[in-house]
Amino acid sequence: MLVLLASSAMAQQKVWTGTHKYFGVDSTANRGATVTWTVVKPTGSTSVQTDSIPTVHTRAIFTRINWVNGTAAMLVDTVKVTETLNGCVSSIASKPIEVYPLPTLSLPTNQTICSGASALDFNLTISNYTSISAMANLTISYELRAGSATGTPLGGTSTATLTGINSGTVSIPASTWTGLVASTTYYFVITNFGSEIAAAGSNPAPGNLSIAAIAALPRTYTITVNPAITTPTIIAY
Repeated sequence: MLVLLASSAMAQQKVWTGTHKYFGVDSTANRGATVTWTVVKPTGSTSVQTDSIPTVHTRAIFTRINWVNGTAAMLVDTVKVTETLNGCVSSIASKPIEVYPLPTLSLPTNQTICSGASALDFNLTISNYTSISAMANLTISYELRAGSATGTPLGGTSTATLTGINSGTVSIPASTWTGLVASTTYYFVITNFGSEIAAAGSNPAPGNLSIAAIAALPRTYTITVNPAITTPTIIAY
């Protein structure tokens, strides 16, 4: 008997581009068997096994697969595995994996304000995710950091939520950022970007993006505070 196991959770069938998962077989069923893994990929998928040889590869028990979807829609890759023992080959066990492209973010034009003025709210547009099924919300955590993208957060971490898979724009309230200092540039930084499961028992959404994936998202929005200008004095002649 051949049993295919996903090491991170058997129910997890959806992944983001750039994530990896380990898959294994029950090592007690056919002791000493040679395990052969393959990944069947549609056009647009460049998912690969990252243990040694891509696409077809023999390894005992486990293999790791890195998922890459180069399209704007969900693709279905299929993990397949067989075992060979004493010249006998098992039936093929297969597991379909839904691979979702990374969402794309569009930030507005940078702001430049004068010292003492308030920054304006702005919209953050997210696309390339509307085909994800059984998803409730996407949650974004973000900070405004002083001086550089790795600087001190201003006012801590805030969150914004996209409710429903067809809503692609959220308004970021700049009113949460107070105390902007003159002669300083502040950088908008995304610290987490993830999905929530729509309902108990439904297929899980892909989950939080990895740190590496978040790093690839644009963080170039800035608010620059120019120094205050002195009020002029009217001189009578």
